[in-house]
Order: sequence, then structure tokens, then C-alpha cells
Amino acid sequence: MPLPAALRLLLTVLSIVTGGAGAAFPAAAETLRASLSDDLTTIDPFAFPGLVSSGVLRQVYEGFTAIDAVGNAVPALATRWETPDGGRTWRFTLRPDVRFHSGRPFTAADVLWTWENHLTRKPQPGYSAFYLRGIEGAAALQQGTVASLPGVAIPDPHTLIVRLTEPDALFPLYPFLFVDRGMEAEFGPAWHERASGGTGPFRLTSWRRGESVRLDAHAAYWGGAPAVDAVSLAVLPDTNTLLARYDAGELDVAPLPDNAVRTVVRQPRYDGQVMAFARAQVRYLALNQDLYPPFRDRRVREAFHYAVDRVATVNGLHAGRALLTNGFVTPGLGGYQPDAVPLTPTDPKRARALLAEAGHAGGRGLPPLQIAGGPNVREEATYFAAQLTAVLGIPVSVRIQERAAFVAAINEGHEALFINGWTADFPDPMDQLATQWHSASPTNRSRWHSPDFDRLMERARGLADPAARNALYRDAEALLRDQAVALPLPVPQFVALVRPGVTGLVIRPDGTTDYHAARLP
Repeated sequence: MPLPAALRLLLTVLSIVTGGAGAAFPAAAETLRASLSDDLTTIDPFAFPGLVSSGVLRQVYEGFTAIDAVGNAVPALATRWETPDGGRTWRFTLRPDVRFHSGRPFTAADVLWTWENHLTRKPQPGYSAFYLRGIEGAAALQQGTVASLPGVAIPDPHTLIVRLTEPDALFPLYPFLFVDRGMEAEFGPAWHERASGGTGPFRLTSWRRGESVRLDAHAAYWGGAPAVDAVSLAVLPDTNTLLARYDAGELDVAPLPDNAVRTVVRQPRYDGQVMAFARAQVRYLALNQDLYPPFRDRRVREAFHYAVDRVATVNGLHAGRALLTNGFVTPGLGGYQPDAVPLTPTDPKRARALLAEAGHAGGRGLPPLQIAGGPNVREEATYFAAQLTAVLGIPVSVRIQERAAFVAAINEGHEALFINGWTADFPDPMDQLATQWHSASPTNRSRWHSPDFDRLMERARGLADPAARNALYRDAEALLRDQAVALPLPVPQFVALVRPGVTGLVIRPDGTTDYHAARLP
């Protein structure tokens, strides 16, 4: 006999992190079994949790808007957003029929509570406070000189008016995750370890650290209940274990690590079981001019462009499941189309000539380099290092680090040459341009600075007209190409093995695997 809903909720809220919830309940009849490439770093929706954690939490928590399967913004918890003054003031109409996993209704007061918590928590986690900095009174709230956020008005439970200090055309797109304001009062500051506080299609009911995550369907979801009763996610960072579990019939969906795609998709036993999805990511070989002074000479940077064969890696390393452009924004993101600029061709003779013009013929006088990266780029880094050494005469080796250590190193500006990537958090080119290249961005990891580029980004942020904004983005990309600031690299698709008969699965361009419409055979 099914457990009464109230008892299920009680058991759930006692044990999310210990994982007891999954053991306490009988197995759901329709449980989709999938995997994660790594463990979650957190289940706190106030933290900016990284790609794996955010992919799970976006099943549980929602914002004003979401990203659809092709990279466009679509309504989520807001049905309408309007600005009467070019982005200085925003009026949001909230979806009226939304309930949290607790059963409480979602209202504008939950939005305000979420934002005030982002601005006042110490230490302040994540990027959301950065997105909120433009609201009138945000700085005063952070400093403790006011008790609430004066730039937000709530005329009724489903209307929110936000006043900004400067126009921000992108405010409705920012990836907020709204939280049930009753959770902290009910369960205390660590409520997220005891209860699921979102509105999304799935409730987070179990997290066994390093082992598994369980999501149960939210039957009252505003978009309709999920087709499956639950999703069980096994943490499987090792590719051999992942494939063994899939081959044994223990997984219905197995997202593949990028460095495993080439070998897996060519195996006949997986014919008809490979699905690929577009990825809203930019990748590039970064050149840190602060750490390696020869990179301040554009001729040296251009020599690197001509020295490597990026086209060969599309088939050679990615089995054809990758997109290579000569730009720094994912084509189609938010409707943006970049200028059609041909890729810089591989030309070893031209590369050597440019290096000689810069006074470094045959690599003379250039200190050795290492291409740094995470474990997933080992083969790519090795390939490029060999080419740079052979063509330019510079000793280039490879240094692979654990992901967390590598990210910490590039955030601190400690790597001169490294493979970097950035997956869009919201569907607008600003997220891939300003985050990587604006001089004030905390994720400008190559430390390249240009006042002209900064001005383009600041003007674009204030333009509500997407066409006018996109024109500035094209100018910004042209500037990056002209200065040869980095080498754009192929962007792999998201690739997964999917058992025959499983339908409706989507991996969205932001990396979120969407199980809402997934069905088992």
C-alpha cells in the first residue's frame, strides 16, 4: 500500500543528505536509472554549484525563465516581463498556479526572500549576488544599513516590480533559483539538507555522498507531473565502470565523458543507442599575457593560431561530434548569429615567420610552456603541445590537474597557457563574452584587458532591443579575433547512451539533463 503523502514527506525531510530516504521507500514502479560524472559539490540552491550540481538542482528549483532545447529563453516561473524605461524598471507577472514541494504556493514574497538571502548571507556564495547588485538598495542591504531590499515592490502576490540603478536588459534571464521562504523557519539554516524547497518537476529526496542522488516526481508540478515516478542517479566518474553498468542493464541513460565519446560511439554494440545534443559552451586555448610576457606581442599570439590544426581534432578526438567556429559565442545562443568568419587555417610556414618577426626565430628566447587543463582534455592538450613544439620550436609540455585544483589555479591567474571552457548560465552572448573577457569579471582567467571591449559590453547590457545588442556582440567578437586573444577550440556535443525504448530525454544546452518528459519502455 502506498505510504500516505504526509508520511512520505516527513520521512523525506529527515534524511536527504544521509540518503535514508531512498532506502525507506519502496522502489517506485517507474524509476529511470541514469548517472552523474561526478558527485555533487552541494545541494544548497544559494551556492553556485558547478555544472554537475546545477544540472541536478535545476530539476528541483526554477527561476523566472529557463533555457529550451535549442538555447532560447522560455517562461518558467514568470509568464511575462516588461520594462517601460529600457531596462531600468522590470515588472514580472508570476505564474499563478505554482506550488512548492512543501505544498505552499509560490508568490512574489518568495522571490524577495530568496534575493535578500543571497545578498545578506555570510560568506556570500555563488554568483547570484553579482546579478542582484544593480537593484536599488542592494549595496545598502549587503552593508546592513537597511533591513530589506527597497528596490523591489510587490503590489500583489503574483506581481513583482524591480527598480535598478542602471538599465539591465538581461535581468529576466539571470539564472536565479527561487526558494520556499517557509523552509528556514521550519527546518533551520541547513534546511536544504533535510527538505526539498523548490517548485521544479522533481523533489530532491536523497543524496548519498559519492554514491547516488534520488529525485522523486513532483505530482503537482505546474507543467504537469513527470512521466516517470523517480530518477535514480549513480555517481560514476570512471568510464569503465559506467559502461559496465550500462552493459549490465543497470542504467537507462549513461551520459558520456567527453574523452570517452570517440571510442564508445564507434563500437557496433551501441548502434542506435547514441544520442547527441548541442552544447552552449565556448572553449579556447587561453594565453595569459600577464604571466607569460611574450604573449603581449600579437605576432606571437598569431603564430600560435597558425601552428595548430584545430580542424583535425573534430574527427580525430571528438568522432565528429563537435562544433568548431572562429568565434567566442555559441552560434544561436538567445537567437544570436555571429559573423561568418573563416577559421584561421593551419600554416606552419606563416607561424614560423611571425615568430621570427617577433624576434624569436625557431623559438629562440621563449621560455618553456605547459598546457594546463583538467583530466578531460589530456589528449587534446597533448596533441596541441606536440604541434606547438614541432612548428614553433618552443618546448611545450602538458600539466593535467584535478578539476578543482585546475579551476582554482586559473581563477588565481597562475597558468600561462591552458584549455578553458564556459557553458552559458543564461541564453545571451553576454554570458560568454563579458564573463571571459571583461576586465572586471572574476572569471577573466586569461587576464586580457581592453577598455574598448569593456565599453561594448556595458553598452550592450543596457540595450533592450536584441538586434541592437547583437550588433555590439559582433563588434566585440571582431575585436577579440583581431587581437588574437585566444584560440577558439571545438565544442563537443553532449553525448549519452540511451537504452532502446527510452524516449523524451533532453540534455539542454546549459548541460541540464531534463527528465521531465522522459519515458521508460
